[in-house]
Amino acid sequence: MSMGEDFSSSLEATPMSSHATLAPVGYTGFRWATQIDPIWNAYLLGLVLSLAERIEDARIPKSERKIFSYRYEGDSDRLFELDGWTRFQSRSRELAEQYPYVVTADIADFYPRLYHHRIENALQAVDTSGARRRNVMKILGKISNSASYGLPVGGPAARMLSELTINEIDLLMEAERGESEFCRFADDYRMFVRDVPTAYRMIGSLSDKLHSNQGLSLQKSKTAIYPADEYLSILDPPEPAEGSAAKFLSLHLHFDPYSETPVEDYDRLRNQLEQFDILDLLRRELVKGQVHASVTKKLVKALRFLDEGSRELAIRSLLDEGNFERLAPVMPHVLMSIHSSLEGLSRDFALYVASEIRRRIDADHYIVRIELNLAYMIRVLSTVYAKESELLLIRLFNQPHGFRSAPSPVIQRDIMLLLARWGARYWVTNQRSQFQHAHPWVRRAFEVASFTLEDEGRHWRQGQRRALPAYDQIVLEWASERINQPGWEIPL
Repeated sequence: MSMGEDFSSSLEATPMSSHATLAPVGYTGFRWATQIDPIWNAYLLGLVLSLAERIEDARIPKSERKIFSYRYEGDSDRLFELDGWTRFQSRSRELAEQYPYVVTADIADFYPRLYHHRIENALQAVDTSGARRRNVMKILGKISNSASYGLPVGGPAARMLSELTINEIDLLMEAERGESEFCRFADDYRMFVRDVPTAYRMIGSLSDKLHSNQGLSLQKSKTAIYPADEYLSILDPPEPAEGSAAKFLSLHLHFDPYSETPVEDYDRLRNQLEQFDILDLLRRELVKGQVHASVTKKLVKALRFLDEGSRELAIRSLLDEGNFERLAPVMPHVLMSIHSSLEGLSRDFALYVASEIRRRIDADHYIVRIELNLAYMIRVLSTVYAKESELLLIRLFNQPHGFRSAPSPVIQRDIMLLLARWGARYWVTNQRSQFQHAHPWVRRAFEVASFTLEDEGRHWRQGQRRALPAYDQIVLEWASERINQPGWEIPL
């Protein structure tokens, strides 16, 4: 029976679990990021995708060039149109050249504060039968621990739901704009007006609509009225200089190894990157008091396409003591880049990187105290085995992670899988006694890890199999099919 045919029974047989953690925003801010059980995340996405065309049709048409965020592409190999932010900026420039004043406004806490009843009302218009709507709302209620508000940040399902819900505000703005213009990307509005009184009216009107209809508000610090020439001066130039950071920011670094032409796509991307001195652009960011987040994220993403010598130099720069702290707002991106860029580099260099990561963890560096950063540090450690890393992870397993007083299931899951990959059977065996009390994600990690215990693991699985939930049975079947395949290793 599929999950949708008897949704309540599926929820009971495979209870949903999720985990929210802090992600850095700027140097002193945070937002919540939520990870959902893979099977329920896939089911939620499937529900929303089944309504995606109706959701797109309900929105202001693309041809109006007003709403640029997460426009659905049903006939493409991707969910959303590329370059939404770039086209939003381009349209903003175009309109600023036609109007004397520009209003910038940003919705405060957009995803975390969206009320579920407003999401449900918006879904009602695109799901006439109501079955998918009810299931979506039950999942959101589980994720939010029965709170009546909040969307999990980051996933495509949440993006589609947020766009459908805020569409009501867009339609009201369009109906009442008069001679003014506006455009939006996600929670960023730009309004273009003839005079200052109209600018104030637009701010008040948007504020009233957000509060009355959605219970949302504008961020005071990001709401401003600019003369058009001043607004244009703070935008990136329309034709940035060759080799500049602004020009680099316009590049598309997406690479899909599973495309029909992966070799050609990779060569094309390498040729584009050769027009830039990535190391020099990165150095320019690192000498600033505060890095430009968007530029730095894109620069570190490009490192894996550089030659081996350039990658080593870049990674050493990223791990430099002063630079490491300067990169705090984009640390998850830096660590993901280091992880992917180590492929093909020497074992000695990978051991050096691992020692630098361990040093920060051992020192309880404030950047390590952010759970998301620690999770990506473990991914970096996973690239090369070292006994010191093994012992560190064993110590970390039951310690509090992040700013809470308890271990994180994400950290524990990854440590379990990594130590099993490294063959630390003595430690994996010792975790059997904790299985019943562990978080579901940690239990599933142990189920996969048990395949490294050979006969001992086989006997354990035989004794547990009947009592395991349906999803855990799928995990065991998946692992049993792969464990003896040549070259396969336990993934994180």
